[in-house]
Amino acid sequence: MSDNKQVYSTVEFEDWAYKKLLIYEEKDLIENYLDPSGKTLEAGTGGGRILLEMKKIGFTSLYGYDYVPDLIEEAKQKDPSGNICFEVQDATSLNYGDNDFAQIVYLQQIICFIEDTEARLKALKEAYRILNKGGTALFSFLSFDARNSSAMYSIFLRYLGMLRNLRGSPRTIQYLPWLKHGGKINWSAFFDGEPYVYWYKLEEIDRFLREVNFEIVAVGSDRQIRKGKMHRSIETLIKEPIAGMLYFVCKK
Repeated sequence: MSDNKQVYSTVEFEDWAYKKLLIYEEKDLIENYLDPSGKTLEAGTGGGRILLEMKKIGFTSLYGYDYVPDLIEEAKQKDPSGNICFEVQDATSLNYGDNDFAQIVYLQQIICFIEDTEARLKALKEAYRILNKGGTALFSFLSFDARNSSAMYSIFLRYLGMLRNLRGSPRTIQYLPWLKHGGKINWSAFFDGEPYVYWYKLEEIDRFLREVNFEIVAVGSDRQIRKGKMHRSIETLIKEPIAGMLYFVCKK
């Protein structure tokens, strides 16, 4: 696979096109931090799973985009009324206006699947630009700390690090290949095959968001959400175990 867009267009297409329901963490964040009457945009909507569920629980002004055209077509077919506005767009260059949305949802780790560092920053700046002043942004990120704390994955990370050293690769270990494609083992991952997904360290995400001028109002991982204990800052979160994804609730 040459890049993540091709992955989503092929081996991961069915999973992202036909997924249903909200996971616990998504439902918790949406219900606790978003207003059903606010104009809301979801980035990397795939087959529209999150937006379709938000519509069911009373959200009335919904928009979503994805950079895979076939996924957007699937999303449109699931909303024959056309109440949700689905569009093909790229996170790094959006055609929405400044301050256009009261709420934005980036809950499928969309930023992590952008391969280039500058492009990830550009996507985050675009997210900030289109969010209205005082608006709410929900972000999720792949957690390198959580992955590295797993005994099984830490072995793979050490192996991958040695492989890159032998090859003289300058790529940071936070760029990881897909371990599965379409629910099956991706054997090319054991040869460090492209494309890569970027896994963030907690302090790095915090700095990343603040650099773009987001105000962080809540942060936690799957563990904290399930315990009903989101933190106001990473200063207190770093004292606790982190499990699963990292979630940030931000204001503009």
